[in-house]
Amino acid sequence: MATLENYLEHLREGETRRWPRLKCNYTTECSNAFGHRWKCKIVDLSERGLGLESSTKLRQGETVHIADPKTKARVVWVEENRAGLNFCN
Repeated sequence: MATLENYLEHLREGETRRWPRLKCNYTTECSNAFGHRWKCKIVDLSERGLGLESSTKLRQGETVHIADPKTKARVVWVEENRAGLNFCN
């Protein structure tokens, strides 16, 4: 158990978030409330949200549906082709 705690602490070094983000490179599909669908890439993942790269312009406050893993998330911030999303309850 101590080894796992040390590893998680190492991941959190320099990280101000409560839950560390795990890097990934996972292509999936998103859709919005209007039924528009597009490919996107999940670049990081945490307990409360994820980071996306998308060629489709996302807007702060917008809710998107992610095909796999099947979930709904709200856009918190957008910077060029990157966006940070929080999972919806």
